[in-house]
Amino acid sequence: MKHKPLVFVDLDDTLFQTNRKSAPTDLHKIATTDKSGQPLSYMKPKQQVFVNWLLDSAEVVPVTARSVEALQRVHLPFQYGAICSHGGTVIDAQQNIDLDWFHIQQQAVAELNDLLHELPDILLKTAHDLGSIRTWTVEENDLKIYTVAKQNQPEDGLFLDQLVQHLPKDVLEHCYIHINGNNLAVIPKFVSKQKAVEFFIKKYDPEGERVILGWGDSLSDAGFLGCCDWFGMPKNSQLDHFLAHNLSNDHRQKGFLGHV
Repeated sequence: MKHKPLVFVDLDDTLFQTNRKSAPTDLHKIATTDKSGQPLSYMKPKQQVFVNWLLDSAEVVPVTARSVEALQRVHLPFQYGAICSHGGTVIDAQQNIDLDWFHIQQQAVAELNDLLHELPDILLKTAHDLGSIRTWTVEENDLKIYTVAKQNQPEDGLFLDQLVQHLPKDVLEHCYIHINGNNLAVIPKFVSKQKAVEFFIKKYDPEGERVILGWGDSLSDAGFLGCCDWFGMPKNSQLDHFLAHNLSNDHRQKGFLGHV
């Protein structure tokens, strides 16, 4: 086989983490900077070894919630394209927007435009009896990608999971929810890492000859990892804890590992 493996990899908390989550030492390496150019995320020594191995051995495609602009602040030499904004944007190896994927997203946005326009106000109204939030819609390439809600006083206790229980039926019918601490994203179902990876593989590996690997840390990565021939997760990640917890419950209920 003439091609190197094709690797789809999540970034934050898979290849690096913010200094808030892991205080850097002299052995850590800066991985990202903020908009003012200050260090924001770092790679641990083992992550540096892992990243160097990936970049030397494979064609690596980031699959990230980061926008294209935020990806440009990641100090790693990705050369084979990327999937950004939860799958809302695909860029090619020349850093150009993939127009085939753009037109697919453009049509989907047009069909759901009214709901996407109303989402920030819907979230504000739904949260009225729970507490104060702020909302906005993330846009890229003049397309609405997803809507974000954050609590204004998270120190008083998080209630974003309760907000989800009160969302109107049409929102839950057309969107899925991703919560990470004080960050709630309402994402249209046509925007997903999994759908973008499926598109990427079909377009750039039409013969299906590539070995495809994947790595991710969160439950929201499981969909795109399932597109890969083999996949993995960081130790002590959300996916790792979920797997261990559910394996333990399964064993306790059945008395054995595996299935008949």
